[in-house]
Amino acid sequence: MKKILAVLMMGLLILGVAGMADAALLGYVDSPSTNSTDWATAVTNSGGVINANVNFNSLSTGVLNGNFYQGTDGVTLTASGAFNGVAFGEGPAQGNVYSPILNSGEGLHSASNYLNGGSGEWQLTVSFDSVVSGFGLNTIDYFGASGGQESLTIEAFTGAGGTGTSLGSFSSFNQNYQMNHIYFMGLISDSNDIMSVVFTDFNGGTGDVIGVDDIVFATSSSSSPAPVPEPATMLLLGFGLVAIAGFRKRLQK
Repeated sequence: MKKILAVLMMGLLILGVAGMADAALLGYVDSPSTNSTDWATAVTNSGGVINANVNFNSLSTGVLNGNFYQGTDGVTLTASGAFNGVAFGEGPAQGNVYSPILNSGEGLHSASNYLNGGSGEWQLTVSFDSVVSGFGLNTIDYFGASGGQESLTIEAFTGAGGTGTSLGSFSSFNQNYQMNHIYFMGLISDSNDIMSVVFTDFNGGTGDVIGVDDIVFATSSSSSPAPVPEPATMLLLGFGLVAIAGFRKRLQK
């Protein structure tokens, strides 16, 4: 009987520890020709729903109205730094199409509204009214073939406006996507706990101007974050360890 109890308690302990495992944040940045489809497939396979309404086509060009999508989609946009507002066209169309490694990414960007970044560092913060499980965006005309000087990053947070706990970040696959080719960057949290994402164009010296378009995000079949172990659970696990140690001593007698 003692052996059976010991085995049962060990099993409960293992299950408890497994439930406390760190959440995983997955990045979709390293496959320039398939990042967006890989991201979308992962979302749908996990039962998520993709929102692709934040495409800027209904916005006026010029100053960004960051609250435009708040009422309909629960999304608020905040841009800072060297940011030039909303533009219309195929992209910034800068002309360095010679510096390797050339990459056509996911094809050319069709003429439409997009966010026009400046020649200095800038950030775009995307906040959500409720938790989401995934996020992605298209960059346009990105020049990353300068030894990493022009790295882009996306970082997910548990709070709005880039606050709370950082869930992790991913950097761009640095190649040359000019002129006006699309390079997608995305991430997915298996804990459904993203409240904001910060996109940063570090722009470290080459003055590259990129565009951003077609923001997508995913809502999970579960509308709330994965549960965090409560203090009582932690206490129970502690008692379990002590009890197992006691059983082992008794069995050895």
